[in-house]
Amino acid sequence: MRPEEHWCLLAAPPVGRVELPSWIARAHSLIRAELTLIQRLGDPDGILPAVASLGFTLRPTGDPAEPTVVQVHTLPMDELPSVKEAADRAVEAIGGAGMDALVARAMRVWMVERRPMAGGDPRAPLAMAALLAGVLLAPVVPPEGGAIFGLKGARTRLEALGWRT
Repeated sequence: MRPEEHWCLLAAPPVGRVELPSWIARAHSLIRAELTLIQRLGDPDGILPAVASLGFTLRPTGDPAEPTVVQVHTLPMDELPSVKEAADRAVEAIGGAGMDALVARAMRVWMVERRPMAGGDPRAPLAMAALLAGVLLAPVVPPEGGAIFGLKGARTRLEALGWRT
């Protein structure tokens, strides 16, 4: 997996976990979105295998359009040195600003595929990255490179694309 094809989030917890009811509520409150998980989680507590791929549907709250399907992958940070390199460049682009400490603590990477798997809203992957930034307290490395950002930066980008947060 290549960082330039994903919105990469660097999270401190070493174990991947999906707390779906919380994520659904946070989708409503953080980015005004409706979120569903396509597949069932194998673990009742939402604990994921070391390497996992998940499909989610996402759309702005109240939007009558079909939801857009986004793919999310998660794995230990040390399995993808290219993500750490991209994160270091993204931190350098903003002069650290505290993001360097978050990157240094990261044990797990969450990667949202840049292009939707299905559906018509090209903003959905960024919306998913914004949600994960808020849920995981993780900085986002954009696929095009440039500066690393957090939830506020992700919401600002979404709003610039016409998504009401």
